[in-house]
Amino acid sequence: MDSSENRSISSRDYALNKNYEPGTEEANWRDYWREHDIYHFDPHDKSRKTYSIDTPPPYPSGDFHVGNALNWCYIDFVARYKRMKGFNVHFPQGWDCHGLPTEVRVEQTFKIRKNDVPPEQFVEMCRKLTGEYIAKMKQSMNLLGISADWALEYKTMDSSYYRLTQLSFLELYKSGYLYRGEHPVNWCPRDETAIAEAEVVYQERKGTLYYMRFGDPDEGIEIASTRPELLAACVGIAVNPKDDKYKTAVGKSITVPIFGQKARIISDDEVDPRYGTGAVMICTFGDKMDVRWQKKYHLPIIKALTENGRLSVDDSRFKGLKAEEARKKIVAELQGTGLINKTETTQQNIGTCWRCQTPVEIISRPQWFMKTRDLTQKVVEQAGKLDWVPPFARQRLIDWAESLDWDWVISRQRIFATPIPVWYCTKCESTIIPDERDLPVDPRKDKAPENTCPKCGGREFRGEKDVLDTWMDSSITAAIHAGWPSKSDLFKQLFPADLQPNGLDIVRTWDYYLLVRSLALFGTAPYKALLINGMVKGTDGRMMHKSYGNYVEADEAIKKVGADALRQWAAAGGSTGYDIPFRWNELEYGKKFLTKLWNITRLILANTEDLLPSKRPTILPLIDRWLLASLQTLTKDVSEAFETFQFNAAIEAIRKFTWHSLADDYLEAVKHRLQPGRDPADLSATRYCLKEALLTICKLLAPICPHISEAIYHQFSPGKRSVHQESWPEPPKTFDDASIHDGKLLLDLISNARREKSSKGLSLGSNIKKIVITTGVEHLHLLKENEETILRTLKADSMDLARFPPSSEREKEPSPGFKVEILA
Repeated sequence: MDSSENRSISSRDYALNKNYEPGTEEANWRDYWREHDIYHFDPHDKSRKTYSIDTPPPYPSGDFHVGNALNWCYIDFVARYKRMKGFNVHFPQGWDCHGLPTEVRVEQTFKIRKNDVPPEQFVEMCRKLTGEYIAKMKQSMNLLGISADWALEYKTMDSSYYRLTQLSFLELYKSGYLYRGEHPVNWCPRDETAIAEAEVVYQERKGTLYYMRFGDPDEGIEIASTRPELLAACVGIAVNPKDDKYKTAVGKSITVPIFGQKARIISDDEVDPRYGTGAVMICTFGDKMDVRWQKKYHLPIIKALTENGRLSVDDSRFKGLKAEEARKKIVAELQGTGLINKTETTQQNIGTCWRCQTPVEIISRPQWFMKTRDLTQKVVEQAGKLDWVPPFARQRLIDWAESLDWDWVISRQRIFATPIPVWYCTKCESTIIPDERDLPVDPRKDKAPENTCPKCGGREFRGEKDVLDTWMDSSITAAIHAGWPSKSDLFKQLFPADLQPNGLDIVRTWDYYLLVRSLALFGTAPYKALLINGMVKGTDGRMMHKSYGNYVEADEAIKKVGADALRQWAAAGGSTGYDIPFRWNELEYGKKFLTKLWNITRLILANTEDLLPSKRPTILPLIDRWLLASLQTLTKDVSEAFETFQFNAAIEAIRKFTWHSLADDYLEAVKHRLQPGRDPADLSATRYCLKEALLTICKLLAPICPHISEAIYHQFSPGKRSVHQESWPEPPKTFDDASIHDGKLLLDLISNARREKSSKGLSLGSNIKKIVITTGVEHLHLLKENEETILRTLKADSMDLARFPPSSEREKEPSPGFKVEILA
């Protein structure tokens, strides 16, 4: 936390400084909120309804860029709004500490591989780096003004948390949702671990298609493949049953070049006869199609690749080579014996590891799985019942759930993660689980809970060395926030969570895993509504990413324009759920608006002193009634925008009203009423309207721009704790439409008269002798009634009103309903 955060505001002078300095103001108010514990969730408060937010626990990478800021701003807008609506808001913040990214960061930072040091030392290195990154990201969140209740902070690397992850594992195991078995899985050879389908990122890359001869030189088959290094694992050849040139070959076996094993030729409708030669090599395993064909046709399995991506064959020429090296050497061997007829360049869609971009292999080895495919229909049904903002995000989750070919592989071959809480009998391979009361456990170093195997009586056990996928930690956050495994009344209030907010990029991971896990554990969805934000595009138009050089740290933006200006950009950037661009000029515009609001406030304060009445005057001129009626409309529009999570509509309505209705129209029209010697009733009415407008703007703006709203609020409400503890302004049941209509006519007249003055070369502040207004009979009384406002605002000595001739005698009535003539 920066040094400015240590300042206290408890004894500050509440007068606004002459210039708006966001750095100073924002630091002071953050300190004030912390001292007064403004955002505390009270679990004992029975007087208010709870509103629970299942906040995303980010990987502690140390980076908090403006894309992260967009996500957390959305969450904070809702939290602050709901508090003002009277809810007891449960807004925790946690950190998803385990996982591949943390281990990779440690390896890069300390220039080691995970197996270069003892496991305990590697874990401590992970914990230390994670702690440093958490502190940095937490500081960025605080600078941004995020109103999380830090008393609810959690870290998945703490034993108290992963105890609950292990407990959920045991419950799923006992209910039959978990199983251990050998099955092909996506595998990162660089990080030497299984990864889930959601962690595979597909990239377009150029490759080479090799046309290779199988079998006899004269009677063999030509096969095109991009992966000659997998010849050692070739167990079959697939052709399309409608491809006439292979009809006589189906059912026969053919010799694989170099390695010499026999491969059975099968026919399958999924073979594309137009690709290559129409004959496809089936290897165990090159891709998902190989997995399906191997299972469908009961083909043998040959494990040609090791877990670190090297060739595992008896041939000394290729044994131990990395896949790329083996490919080059095997191609050279094939060319040397005349078994490659030709090559051609092709475009490939390569699956890569989401963290290190290494091409993913498919390797078969014993793993733990969750039966997620059994829950697909329930996932689809539940997704259809939930509230999605925007609605199209729902289909993204449904499409993902229905596309999965495999169950969720939940085991990982890493070190820094939640241990899988099982042991195995070395004699019969029975699985031994601990008592729930003994959790957390680490079978990698802890003894088994049994002395003898319940199944065979064996006395030797080995602990599971694999660990859990980090999504196993973070896919129970909603339940843990609510106090699970306790099923108290508070749990029933907080679970399912009222809001699940996150980016569009993790709908298929976090949202999916949360849903499928909760359905298995609790039989219900873990959330009621999902708020999905889009991605941020850099100034070059591409998605913001460090590798593109278009990456902007949130701290950098805050230092330049302030947190409230950055938050305005997040709100105004676009419709919720859609990608938004990052442009510095939009942040500057946000700061410009805040400066305008600051200056308006100082002008009002300079003319109000302590004479602000608390009650609405009985009689108000039209211009005052128009302002208050417009304020009612603003309150309705902004309230509806927050209820539907359309933050761009909310901020645009506030800015338009403040800048134009309040400053350009109303203040310009009533400045004369603030001068010394004015009628006390006029002065009282003006001050009342200005106070109402400013206080309402502050409350409506508070969720988006909390710092400046707090600063202005305290000018008019000394002694009160916070604008964020105020009640949200409620729009009336009926609206003063007449005042809005008549007031608009009056303001249109003033605007037209100003343009007329300007066209005559007169400044707006110059005096004029007379203003002549020609209008319809229906407006004469209205304009006569507001003569003083017109004269004072336009600095005119007198006003003449004239009627338009009957419609039959005039060509066309001007669109505003009047014509203005200035006599200088």
